[in-house]
Amino acid sequence: MKDGLPIFGIYEKALKPGPFREMFRDAAQAGYQAFELSIDATDERLRRLEWGKEEIAEVWQAAARSGIRLLTMCLSGHKRFPLGSTDPEIRGTGMKILERAVELSRRLGIRVIQIPGFDVYDREERTADTRKRYVESLYQAVRLAERECVTLAIEPVEGNLLAVRDTMEVVRQIDSLFLQIYPDVANINSLGIDPIEDLSYGRGHIAAVHMRDSLPGIYDATIPFGTGELDFDGVFRRLREIGFAGPLIVEMWNTERPEYREYIVQAREYMEEHIRKAGKEDV
Repeated sequence: MKDGLPIFGIYEKALKPGPFREMFRDAAQAGYQAFELSIDATDERLRRLEWGKEEIAEVWQAAARSGIRLLTMCLSGHKRFPLGSTDPEIRGTGMKILERAVELSRRLGIRVIQIPGFDVYDREERTADTRKRYVESLYQAVRLAERECVTLAIEPVEGNLLAVRDTMEVVRQIDSLFLQIYPDVANINSLGIDPIEDLSYGRGHIAAVHMRDSLPGIYDATIPFGTGELDFDGVFRRLREIGFAGPLIVEMWNTERPEYREYIVQAREYMEEHIRKAGKEDV
């Protein structure tokens, strides 16, 4: 971010659900340049992994007509099919989901897939074995991603890999250009970890950053920017210090808000103001 503003992206769930052409239009009109596709654990969104040529062409063309870039995917379907599961069938389904997500990303031109840092989610107990299986699954996943030149980027989350510092241990262990980090500064802050200090551990390995405001111990993606306790100025200064120039993706959940446009415009304007402020302080 040393030479002006970064690319601003918007998470799909920050917009009113609808045809992609309408969501892309809303994103562009709100001043965003990129869109993050959601592949969550619902049957509806997992079926996107089975899109054929016509569906993929329709989405790609709608994005191009709107001037929106398809840069990132949030792959949270592993909440249902975790990669460290003790059940080989669940783990196998998780790997199949990842393989199809990589293929879909290649066909849409998506560069980065955010994957969660948990080995298992809420249906199994975390153990040394689930952590070991998670890392083993990542080794296989990265081989798939390498072949298609798609980057997998781990999001530090509650549970297994809490922070950037923890996640970097796995990134260094696997040691591939196509495995990096995609932190959510609000999640890190809510866990009681200083996101400003923690971001430093990811220097040179951060593919993108999820942006939203946060409160301690609360995981709420509806908090308007500037009304929580995240130190945005400190975060933007640190990102400049470590040389990060990648996209900032606004992760809000506005699907039930009639006034969703107001929230996403305010989020972008708030970030622009504080990024410029951080830049002036560095002069």
